[in-house]
Amino acid sequence: MNDFAYELCLAVFNNDRFFRKLSEYDDYLFYVAKKEGYEAGYTLKLLTPFLSAFGVKKSIIDDLINSAIFVQDAKRAGEEILKNFEPIVVSTAYQEFVSETAKKIGFNIVHGSELELSMSLNGSLKRELLGSVEVIASLREEELYEFLNMVMSKLWDQIAKLNVIGAKEKAEILEKYEPEAPIVIGDSITDCKMFEKAKELGGVAIAFNGNKYALEKADIAIVSRSAMSTAVVAKILLDGKMNLEALRSQRDLGGAKVYIMNESDFEDVLESSMRMRVKLRGSVGSLG
Repeated sequence: MNDFAYELCLAVFNNDRFFRKLSEYDDYLFYVAKKEGYEAGYTLKLLTPFLSAFGVKKSIIDDLINSAIFVQDAKRAGEEILKNFEPIVVSTAYQEFVSETAKKIGFNIVHGSELELSMSLNGSLKRELLGSVEVIASLREEELYEFLNMVMSKLWDQIAKLNVIGAKEKAEILEKYEPEAPIVIGDSITDCKMFEKAKELGGVAIAFNGNKYALEKADIAIVSRSAMSTAVVAKILLDGKMNLEALRSQRDLGGAKVYIMNESDFEDVLESSMRMRVKLRGSVGSLG
């Protein structure tokens, strides 16, 4: 249930609004500015210069890894999934965080972002970045975008070289495995291209307590407080040869609400999904 970048930012800067503004800028760059080479979910790239300027100690990262919180029944769901599938975890989060947390539920094939905390920044730029944190947190919309455009203009060359997983990379990693009819589960904007790729490969895209972006691209939405619902739905799909019809005749869906998106009222599903998302994950649940 953790958002690694958000919690790392909170641990370092103790400023919830700062990360929210970077996340908002991430959406702006992808959807509005359509910046060349920029992908949804590159928020970690935007955050990296600020972390480098601060000088993050590894102990902070280790604490975050050790304090990971799982959705209810995650371990049991993992065991059931392993009986029928080869699970692959693809995340925008830091590779070590992804690896260590996935291992706890038995998943060993993982892909995560590299975390670079030693960017080449001169003293003046470090001071400017650290001084910008409170300013960024206080700005809104156009003023925010203009200010961050100014700050980032000095950093784009370095930022572009960071090896971070975003929406495009998730889809590319999925395709690399050449899966036949994959079942892909995600919850946010970074999963949208992977959802589209899954459909191209004859598979099914599932939004688990997904936000608006994920629901727009999903075949199925699961709203549940228990991870067991993902294992149950995946098994039903497998037995039904990926036919969504198989879900309609099932009564026991792991205590979840399960929606076939093209047959459901989108706004009703969105309201239900976001309510559960925020209930489980708190304020981080409202992020893109």
